Amino acid sequence: MTEKKKPLKPRQEKFAKALATGMPLAKAAKKAGYKENRKSAQITSKNPDIIGRVTELREKAEDAMECNRLNFIRTIHSRFINEEHRDAAKYGEMLAKCQGWNEPDQIQTTQEIIVRIGGTGNV
Repeated sequence: MTEKKKPLKPRQEKFAKALATGMPLAKAAKKAGYKENRKSAQITSKNPDIIGRVTELREKAEDAMECNRLNFIRTIHSRFINEEHRDAAKYGEMLAKCQGWNEPDQIQTTQEIIVRIGGTGNV
């Protein structure tokens, strides 16, 4: 049987929400109504219920994001193809970067390369 989680207290919920946005501990504590004290904020942030809530909030935010890599690339591509103004070059650059087209080609070698530093050069 799974244990039903009890809801966080209002200040804990505010603290968890602030942490989930990436706010620093002390500022999150102050925003939630706690005294601005870094040590106290650290202790509060280690509460397993708060950790769980922060994780839950972050996962919800990620799931709600509509922009994933594929959608981003499609958007950049469509703007690059359809735009006829000066920003088209930016879109092209962004698309090339996303696709890895700006990366140098890798050279594949099948032989071992020996580099000798110093000496006479005789092998």
